[in-house]
Amino acid sequence: MMKVNDFLKYEISLSISYEDYFRLIYDNKYLIEARLGPDRTFIAKKSIYGNSRKKAVQKAVQWFWKDFKGVLGAAHKIMTVDDPHEEVSYDEDFACNDLGHKYLDDNTLERLLEEADGELARDDSAGSENHPPNSVKRIKRRRKQNVQLTSRLTQSPGGTIYYRMTEMPEGNNVRAKSKSIRLASKSLDKALKEVTRRGLDKFEQFEKKEKKKKVASRKIRQAA
Repeated sequence: MMKVNDFLKYEISLSISYEDYFRLIYDNKYLIEARLGPDRTFIAKKSIYGNSRKKAVQKAVQWFWKDFKGVLGAAHKIMTVDDPHEEVSYDEDFACNDLGHKYLDDNTLERLLEEADGELARDDSAGSENHPPNSVKRIKRRRKQNVQLTSRLTQSPGGTIYYRMTEMPEGNNVRAKSKSIRLASKSLDKALKEVTRRGLDKFEQFEKKEKKKKVASRKIRQAA
């Protein structure tokens, strides 16, 4: 009996070999809707309802084992569930082992791989009846880069803004050291005000004065 909240329709597809199909008949298990496709393979389809694709996949697996009791082997080898409502989509938090992302049909799989832009691939591992493989697997992770807001302000992927300041050492022939100061501000405008309020930009003014002195002395030498 369909529950009130199981209002979304999905379609299960079974790709059954010629030999396995007639094995079902010998065991008095019939798939009237099955049609013979290419490569002597029978294609059977069945509608199922759920409140999400994850729920539909769960019900599909339960139906498969209850009706066929292992006669057709592992479900992941012959069964797929479509994604008519496009619930399967790629983002940074995509989990390959989520039940809602398993048993993908070819159309959904191709769309997902295109969205992943090289970060996912088909999972062709063998798996087992009790531990089926995922439909896809990760092949690489894109390393998140800091965003350069200004010459001295950078923002991390998490949104934290840092100000790079240079410590001016005393003495000659001593290299300056740089360090990043974490700011409390989360926007560029507020970060610039925070830098001024905390006096972190004083060394910049010092550098500008030094540059002006060098330019002025160069002009004097040229004039002489």
